[in-house]
Amino acid sequence: MLILIKILVIVYYVAVNVYSFLLLRSQKKNEEEGNCSKIRDGNLFVTAVLGGALGIYLGAFILRFRTRSLFLMVFMPLLIVINLFFIIVGFINEFWVFSGTFLRHTAKYMPFIDL
Repeated sequence: MLILIKILVIVYYVAVNVYSFLLLRSQKKNEEEGNCSKIRDGNLFVTAVLGGALGIYLGAFILRFRTRSLFLMVFMPLLIVINLFFIIVGFINEFWVFSGTFLRHTAKYMPFIDL
């Protein structure tokens, strides 16, 4: 059962990053064509929080689109670190978030937590 959870987490992370990359690509195409149906930055932020920050950040450089945006260049690397932290901690703790050992294991990697 644990192997299935790990596979599902990896598939989810890859899928949400591909989706975020395609979302950024469609935003670029809409802007080049002059369409009024612009994708809002809020949609990009939600997909980044849900795990797609890496796809948005790589998409900005691969597509050469919005590389001067403070939103993409500052917040996306921060969200990448946060997303990867939760994935790594999840893999270390075998995704048992609600067990009592979660905070003890997390305290090893976050010295500001005092237990």
